[in-house]
Amino acid sequence: MAALANELPRIDAGGHTYNADAFAFSASLQQPVQKAIEKQAAVKLLPTGGYEYKPAEPRQIEGIVSHRGGYAQVGGHASSTGGMITFATAVVEHLNILDVLTVDRVVAQITTEHAPNNLVPSVSFLGTRFENLRIAGQRIEIDPYHDILGAKPDNDESYLENGGVLSRIAQQYSKIRSMVGLPKWASDQFQWDPMATDRQQVKCSLVKSVSGAPGKSFGHVIDLPFFGKIFLAELTVTRVVKSAPVKTEPAGLRLEASGADASNSSSTGYQFTLTMLNAQLNGGASGQVRAAEADPNGVNKPPLPPPTGPS
Repeated sequence: MAALANELPRIDAGGHTYNADAFAFSASLQQPVQKAIEKQAAVKLLPTGGYEYKPAEPRQIEGIVSHRGGYAQVGGHASSTGGMITFATAVVEHLNILDVLTVDRVVAQITTEHAPNNLVPSVSFLGTRFENLRIAGQRIEIDPYHDILGAKPDNDESYLENGGVLSRIAQQYSKIRSMVGLPKWASDQFQWDPMATDRQQVKCSLVKSVSGAPGKSFGHVIDLPFFGKIFLAELTVTRVVKSAPVKTEPAGLRLEASGADASNSSSTGYQFTLTMLNAQLNGGASGQVRAAEADPNGVNKPPLPPPTGPS
């Protein structure tokens, strides 16, 4: 029945469609062994909301990477103020990569709320954190940046067009690029075009900086020789346009769209994808490990246009 519900999504009476995904852990190794672990505890929210939870069983790959379990959960429901809340959480406990990177607990947590008739939600990262992150036994201090998106922009302005948001992300890129000895790959990757218009996606991090790490650190990235690259708390904000189902015309007839139908043929949502730990290994092992990814979202139906013509 769950599969059928996913195939035939329904929109609640308020015109809101829920959408959220999360998973606890995945890995893909090429050397010294070839081994893949698909997304553990992967959960997906029904378009009608509700709640989904799945635990992640402890896993170990040949002593290269291991964790002691975790879980993922997603949910969606109406708030007491009439808005629509969507949340996603992903947790991994006691992660160990090559006995170099260890962390007691990694938590990705995002909550969004759409006010009635608003296309742009407010966003919170409350609960998101690393607990006792260590590299080569050294405690890594993290300066979080949970407010990089700030408060919800006024007048339903997009996060991708808000001057404050874009300025904070531009400053984050600039700070990374100003680091002494920045590798070329990082200089190429963290480019910011201030003249870009009609942005459909921006990438940033909920970490300002790290300290205490061996190797080279710049912003949320740690480049560690004989291990690889470690990316912390990367956030991607994407504009998503959701089209309404196309009506089928009976033979010989043409269906004319009413003003309301035409104006609501599509709606815009915002997808917030947070990957708490992305380790790209290139040393004693090669491959990729991802831990704690949450992706909540939701789409409000645009408000109907005011009536036209004589009353």
